[in-house]
Amino acid sequence: MSDVLVFKLRKEDGYFDASELNDSDLSRIPSDVVSLSLENAQITDIGISNLPFLNKVRCIDLDSTLITDKSMEIITQFKTLEELWIEDLKITDHGFRLLALLPNLKYVSLWDTEVSDEAYNYVKNKLPNLKSEG
Repeated sequence: MSDVLVFKLRKEDGYFDASELNDSDLSRIPSDVVSLSLENAQITDIGISNLPFLNKVRCIDLDSTLITDKSMEIITQFKTLEELWIEDLKITDHGFRLLALLPNLKYVSLWDTEVSDEAYNYVKNKLPNLKSEG
């Protein structure tokens, strides 16, 4: 796990800790963010829909937020995304399968989700270099 970005990028320029923000605040996140932490933030799908287009984002931590599959439709627009943390979320197989649309995705952490082996294998088949935990 030492090669995951979430820990490395916290010390770099472009890291943005949004864990204290709410839905309406997300529109103010800089569009050039490289790593975005929303872990434990009280955000919903409405908040994710308020995000600007993050054209440089490499890592997003959504652990323990209130988002659902609907947010995955927005997240998959960020084609530079390499790492996604979706632990303890209400993500179903439908939302998880959308991750196959992220050509640069290399790592996903999905502890405490309802994602089935079938959905995981679908994404893994599309993204053979994907590593995961959960």
